[in-house]
Amino acid sequence: MTAECISQDLDYRKMHLAVAAIENAAIKLGTDSSELFVRLQKYGIVKNGLLEFYDELHTQSLDWVTDFVIESLRNREAQGI
Repeated sequence: MTAECISQDLDYRKMHLAVAAIENAAIKLGTDSSELFVRLQKYGIVKNGLLEFYDELHTQSLDWVTDFVIESLRNREAQGI
């Protein structure tokens, strides 16, 4: 497997985790996933949380990662960061 293929596979896995966590968080919050995505983007939670810490997050359950997303969003919105 080439380095490019490995990189593309990792990018796919990161996106897959992010999408699954956002979809699950939207369900738990009773909101539309695209609206939730916009809120998460506003606070950098997708890039600086889900994607940046993929190595740590992918070892957790999807429920745990979903709760991480929700808690991160609530904390950032409460602080107005």
